[in-house]
Amino acid sequence: MRPAGIPAPTALFRRQVDYHGTGRARALGRQGRRLHPNPVRTPTMIPVIYHPRYDITAFGLERLHPFDGRKYRRIHDALIARGLRSRSDFVRPAPVGPDELRRVHTPEYLRSLRDPRILAGILEMPLLGRLPFWFVDWRVLLPMRSCTGGTILACRLALDHGIAINLGGGYHHAAAACGDGFCVYADTPLAAATLYHEGRIKTVLVVDLDANQGNGTAAIFQSWPWASILDVYEDDLYPLAKQPEDFPIPVPAGLTGVEYLEIVREALPHALETVRPDLVIYNAGSDPYVDDPLTRLCLSKTDLAERDLLVATLTRERKVPMAMVLSGGYSRESWRIHADGIEAILTRFDRA
Repeated sequence: MRPAGIPAPTALFRRQVDYHGTGRARALGRQGRRLHPNPVRTPTMIPVIYHPRYDITAFGLERLHPFDGRKYRRIHDALIARGLRSRSDFVRPAPVGPDELRRVHTPEYLRSLRDPRILAGILEMPLLGRLPFWFVDWRVLLPMRSCTGGTILACRLALDHGIAINLGGGYHHAAAACGDGFCVYADTPLAAATLYHEGRIKTVLVVDLDANQGNGTAAIFQSWPWASILDVYEDDLYPLAKQPEDFPIPVPAGLTGVEYLEIVREALPHALETVRPDLVIYNAGSDPYVDDPLTRLCLSKTDLAERDLLVATLTRERKVPMAMVLSGGYSRESWRIHADGIEAILTRFDRA
């Protein structure tokens, strides 16, 4: 049963198409009714992208922020311990370079990152403002550039294999000229833009199921008629000033797993049929978890694993490639939630 006060997702979508006043969603739907330009094969083993550099560590200073900067290795180790992957199975990305970053970010913003005080504000860690840039770059920015390279690689491999998973990324608060909310680089728009300019995709849909709105991604997409976003987020959370989106679904605090999954089950097929994307980038935040300290949604670990499998299943049923990135999550169980969701996808879609 849909929670009180939330209109049907299809009604929300119709309102947004009228709001933009450009026929953008309808045009994308018509444009998307072509055959996919990229062959999508059933994977023998889903590519999982990871590098030991992903973890954000600063000799204990990272513990001053509620985000677990060490969760990436924990997920990696859990997949090995559960017998889902061996150490040699993971695909290692290269960190993204300055020329690639300028595809999305302004030169002024990238230069500003050399000021530790700017970074301290983005990362919500005032103490970092007192540290030299070389240290912050080594321990914080290089891991984020590596995760961003992982998102680009995951999108490339998804086009070839149907599904690919990056054990990092999802920095959805970063915009072209600014970062915020522990997000420095706009990895999903950068991956989409890279493949678009290479001619490998003509449309992309970001499915953002982090508890916060993906305001940075939405802001970048506003000038890209070929890029759309479906975003289910807790309405009373940061950012308070929301960005316009193609398929926004604000939900109230206290939403249960049953209610949340019903919304996704109805909303995602509608967005897929409207956009007909060549690629889905799935932002799989773990913060809708009931015990997350910074959110008030009420999903269990089982609900979140079911959510991840649902997104993968709905996209693959339509032969749409899907790249998954991890995004936010602030509970001590964040790494385990991600590992459970990835296990569900690998168990369903891996082929011996």
